Amino acid sequence: MRSRLPHPDERSAQTTYDLLVDVDGVLYPFPEEFTTYLSGRLGRELRLDTTSWEFYEAWGIDADSFVDLLAAGVGARALWWEGAPYPEVGRSVRRLREAGHRLHLVTAREVAGAEAAMEATLHWLSAHDLEVESVNLALDKPTVLGRLGLDPSGCIAVDDAPHLVEAWEGAGVHSVVLDRWRSYRGTHRAVPDLAAFADLVEERSRNSRA
Repeated sequence: MRSRLPHPDERSAQTTYDLLVDVDGVLYPFPEEFTTYLSGRLGRELRLDTTSWEFYEAWGIDADSFVDLLAAGVGARALWWEGAPYPEVGRSVRRLREAGHRLHLVTAREVAGAEAAMEATLHWLSAHDLEVESVNLALDKPTVLGRLGLDPSGCIAVDDAPHLVEAWEGAGVHSVVLDRWRSYRGTHRAVPDLAAFADLVEERSRNSRA
């Protein structure tokens, strides 16, 4: 089934937003790719715990060791360079941009080294024809607002980490948890994938001009 593109008159009647979009777990299947990568490296099958973002702890790996393994995988071009986006990502990105929204990726990938993270991310986006307005590396994600000169009231953020959604909300940005694994039990609005996020943006865009 093909979604109908909005008529130009409809687009002009809708508010457009700057969308602040996380990468890992939202566009790129990082937990799944990391599990496969580490299983091969260790020579044993690993079970992915989908109830926690710190899934690696179930394998006896602490945060520092996780970052070291991640950096090694990125350096070997086994992580972030390879792997298809989640199935709905390509069409959802196109749909949002065709509606006039501006996509800014905001990711904490600099934990593996800023230069390596940016190189891998730009390569992956190009390989999968994913066009965005900017790619931003930031551990403190709301700082991107000042860097890009964005008005928080004109933005919507989506992230799979609830504490980062809280950080966006604290900065005045309407934010949504992307909960692919249906494990979120908090009070923020949640969506199961990027297609549902696009639906939410479309709804908010229409209602803002109603």
